[in-house]
Amino acid sequence: MFKKIAISAPVLALAFVSSAAMAVPQTHNIQVFADIPSTDFYVQPVNHDTVAMPQQLLWNATTSKLEGISRDFKAKSAVATGTAPAIKATLLDPAVMSSGTEEIQLAVRFNNIALTLGSEAEVFAADAATSEVIAPLSITPIEPGTGYKEGNYTGNVRVMFDAP
Repeated sequence: MFKKIAISAPVLALAFVSSAAMAVPQTHNIQVFADIPSTDFYVQPVNHDTVAMPQQLLWNATTSKLEGISRDFKAKSAVATGTAPAIKATLLDPAVMSSGTEEIQLAVRFNNIALTLGSEAEVFAADAATSEVIAPLSITPIEPGTGYKEGNYTGNVRVMFDAP
């Protein structure tokens, strides 16, 4: 009986060593996407990170103010014949950043035109963007009446562009 145990122990040890040497499978999810605009209408960021990555509004310690951002977009609205439609923009959700119960409202402008929730604003007149043009999208924090409160603020600015 001792021989069986003596022979079985090395076999058992070999089994443990070989199972420890086996690689653990690893799985990775890689998000991919493509945005292929039409040739007659588009509004796209010049730098794709503008919409792919969070955009940080920086705190200015000298002025104790939160600074806004401005990012360039390229736009075009053309048709084969006739007048090209105007480009309009609409805020789809309230433009706000929050941290717990604290909120900071955001003013959003495209091509220096103020955008408001649920209301179309003409950001390019008809035939104004028949060739590609560059226009800024700016997001500016509005200081709360009680001043800025410390916190880690996050939010989303959702804008829809259309050429009806």
